[in-house]
Amino acid sequence: MQDHHLAFVFPAFTNDYADHPGQTMPGFDQYFSELLFKAASHTDQELAQFTFENRAFHDDELRTQYITYIYSCAASSLLRNNGLSPGFTAGYSMGIYAALFDGGAVSFETGLTLIRLAHGSLLKSLPGAEYTMGTLIGLDRKDIETLIDKSAFSIEITNQNASHSFVISGRRAEVHQLLKLAKEEGALNTRDLSVSIPYHSSELKAGAMDFADNLGKLDIGSPQTPVISLVDQALLTNPRMVAAELVRNLYYPLNWFNTMQALLGHGVSHFIECGPSKGLAKNARFIEGARNFYTLNAIPPASSD
Repeated sequence: MQDHHLAFVFPAFTNDYADHPGQTMPGFDQYFSELLFKAASHTDQELAQFTFENRAFHDDELRTQYITYIYSCAASSLLRNNGLSPGFTAGYSMGIYAALFDGGAVSFETGLTLIRLAHGSLLKSLPGAEYTMGTLIGLDRKDIETLIDKSAFSIEITNQNASHSFVISGRRAEVHQLLKLAKEEGALNTRDLSVSIPYHSSELKAGAMDFADNLGKLDIGSPQTPVISLVDQALLTNPRMVAAELVRNLYYPLNWFNTMQALLGHGVSHFIECGPSKGLAKNARFIEGARNFYTLNAIPPASSD
């Protein structure tokens, strides 16, 4: 039976596996290894070379996405087999693929195919310019928009993590300049996310449309657990909604802060971050009401108030 007070949430990709939270979960290594070799057989044989110690593919953006997806699917599968059944699931940015797998809308293999197709379509659509994404903490949306307008940057705010925490996407040189200006303006922290694709920006619309052309060939079903949209916070409940979300997730701005508020409004009181990072749990400290937010190594014996 689903626990409507519980939500599984899935982070975007990461290449930092130091002290990853799954290592203390009994059975996690077996789940991860089985899915890793399934992914190697289905998608990319080189994935079989990965270990948490060798940090293989550290600078390989696509394979990093695969590893994070595999990890997230292993974590949620283990949790479900241990009796935890969330009422809702949500994927932060590229975490959408693991959320859809967990929700039952796509198979593990289809999730891998979606990652490959999306990455290829987006890279193909970009001009020769260099892109990146960045984070800014300590300024509000209006402050950032003013800095962008004053400098006539083409940068877009592509996610909001909390009231004063944002993600930006754009040309690498402009992003670096904006991060510097933001620090001068009083931002508490800024960081270049060191990616090559400006996810969730309008720059990617052509690539998203190319990706959309391939969705009809894939088996996408209705989620058995509602998956919440980071674009408009609607609950995705049928294949049409899932397909539309997969496309707009690539080039629409997201809002994690509003998504968390929506989940709280649905009665969720406990969140588990199913992934190799602890970023969503750390961010939850700045979201009122999200006090029961756990990583895999800190799940309490019972997920009820």
